[in-house]
Amino acid sequence: MYLKGYNIKYGNDNEQTQTVPKWDFGGDKPWTNSIWNKIIKSLEELDHSNYPLIISDLDNVNEKELILENKNELEEWMKNAFK
Repeated sequence: MYLKGYNIKYGNDNEQTQTVPKWDFGGDKPWTNSIWNKIIKSLEELDHSNYPLIISDLDNVNEKELILENKNELEEWMKNAFK
């Protein structure tokens, strides 16, 4: 089954978006790892002015959006979301 991942909105008025794929255990693993790590690094480098982040689970549209107010909340979310 193909997983869509998470949509993350950020920036002034949340005009910027980033899609973070859920982990892909198949396919070209080195390519997937490289892309996934670049996306995560770009999120970790966001300035505090880009917060709050609004996260939507694209695989579970009935799930409520998650709002992260700072980098600590982002790191905690990533620990739980990408176990």
